[in-house]
Amino acid sequence: MDALQKVVEASRKTGIYLREREETGQSNRQTEGELAMLWTELGFSLERLKLEKLAKRCRIKGKHWENPNKSDKDHLSKADVGLDKMEKLALGILRELNS
Repeated sequence: MDALQKVVEASRKTGIYLREREETGQSNRQTEGELAMLWTELGFSLERLKLEKLAKRCRIKGKHWENPNKSDKDHLSKADVGLDKMEKLALGILRELNS
């Protein structure tokens, strides 16, 4: 359950960073590095829990934040790794576990 809650937290942290980057027009490599590690760690945690679909999305998200300027936007779109999607998946699994 902790890993699933962290997906929601990572989604919110990423959303906050994206809003900041949009408002200031500046990226922050340190924050991007933190996001890369956060999403990657979540991918490993979810993989151990056999939550493969969500784990794969987290790994893709981590790879993206490793170097956002080199990310393949088409691949990201096809991978369906939007923050809303990631959060909905995690919350859906949490609801299942709690019922």
